[in-house]
Amino acid sequence: MDYHAGFRVGQAGEGSPGGGIVGAMGSNRGFWKVVLAMGAGGIALVVLVFAFRPVARSGAVAYTQSNLRAAADAAARVGRDEGSLAAATPLRLRTEPGVDDLLFIDPDQSSNDSEIVSVAASAEVWTGAARADTGECFWVRVNPSGALEYGTGTDCSAEEAGRAAPGSWPEP
Repeated sequence: MDYHAGFRVGQAGEGSPGGGIVGAMGSNRGFWKVVLAMGAGGIALVVLVFAFRPVARSGAVAYTQSNLRAAADAAARVGRDEGSLAAATPLRLRTEPGVDDLLFIDPDQSSNDSEIVSVAASAEVWTGAARADTGECFWVRVNPSGALEYGTGTDCSAEEAGRAAPGSWPEP
């Protein structure tokens, strides 16, 4: 059997009447087209992940801040209705409309998610703390007049946030 220009040439009696071209030799050109296309797609995905990372960060921060504002509003509402911010406990806030998608935990427990709010409630101040998906901890305090104080920290428990000096939240 001879090979000419990538084709196998048969002789008479070798599987085809009168000989002739029996079949093409394999080519790996299609394989490389697929591999190169997948490689280019992978590189494009990595570039897009890094390009949109700031957008994801700002979205996570904004979501956490929004959850804390909603929790602070619910605490202020409970304080007005019940006569004291001390009534805005984690158990009581679970029944408030508008924050039913949040989980409220005790002040000595640290939040590890933007939908988990550590809560400390007393007659003098209500404090809520939550951790964004970026790892940053945000907190908010409500005093009986309804004034808000904001801040950030490392320990994301309401107990620690209650002792922290007021600051500000970074813009998302």
